[in-house]
Amino acid sequence: MRTPVYALHGVFLISSGNDSFFATPYASGRLRYDPGCMLPCDARARQAVQFFDEAATSATEHAWSEPGQVLLIDNRRVLHARASAVDEPHREIQRVSFHLNHEAS
Repeated sequence: MRTPVYALHGVFLISSGNDSFFATPYASGRLRYDPGCMLPCDARARQAVQFFDEAATSATEHAWSEPGQVLLIDNRRVLHARASAVDEPHREIQRVSFHLNHEAS
């Protein structure tokens, strides 16, 4: 599957603690989307939001099949710079991962 144009060029305003910057959801061969800190700024970014929302509805929950299995999470990519959830006791972390075929775009 080729990376959709809206993921390559849709612009998001990303709030990261005290800093904000503009970026696309695609960087270094990876798609990223966090509705808590990424605000769509153009029509392509809004298409990307729809793509991620639809993908999340078809996500499946992982179930461990054997004892001793290990799950490694890159904290910098997954949780770095997220706001505290102390005042939001019902907040949950959901992870969606997309593996891209490295065909030429």
